[in-house]
Amino acid sequence: MRKRISFLLFVLLVVSMIFAGCSKGDQEKTPQNNNPPAAEQEEKDAADLQPEEEIDYVLFLKHKDKPYILDEAYSVKKSDERLKGISIEEFVVRELIGFEDFQAYVNPIPKGTKLLSLKKENQKVVVDLSKEFVSGQKGTSNDTLLSIGSIVNSLTVLEGIEEVEILVEGKPVEKLNGIDMTHPFGYMEGLYPDK
Repeated sequence: MRKRISFLLFVLLVVSMIFAGCSKGDQEKTPQNNNPPAAEQEEKDAADLQPEEEIDYVLFLKHKDKPYILDEAYSVKKSDERLKGISIEEFVVRELIGFEDFQAYVNPIPKGTKLLSLKKENQKVVVDLSKEFVSGQKGTSNDTLLSIGSIVNSLTVLEGIEEVEILVEGKPVEKLNGIDMTHPFGYMEGLYPDK
């Protein structure tokens, strides 16, 4: 009789362990909390700590006492409000037009000039400026060349831009202070000092 009772107890123990194991497995499949696993949370925290992406650009600015332009590097966060709804090319031209003289750097674009439009056509950018760009050219033809070169070089150093065409009030200009404007300009060498 003892053997039978021992055997029944053994069978009951095994059956209860099986049922307990099944119900425990079901509990493991149902999450007890809504927190992500530790590895996922660590990845999210690492992504939050990564520095925000920036876009590098260069403005070519006139030297206040010398007849040449200098390159000055800048960067802007991709989330910057000034980039909302515009291309990096338009942003660069707006920054160049709005540049306030600083130390040895002066704005080579005549005061009052406005960007009317900017279109990217493959590897060419067409910049349409207001009439103040022409009427404000008060210096020599070299000063005009520096003004044109600052726009052209600031744009052609951007990735994918090879040429810049400048329009005034939506129309091509044949000559500006002796400078032939009937063709698009590529990067302009020789406008800065030899180092």
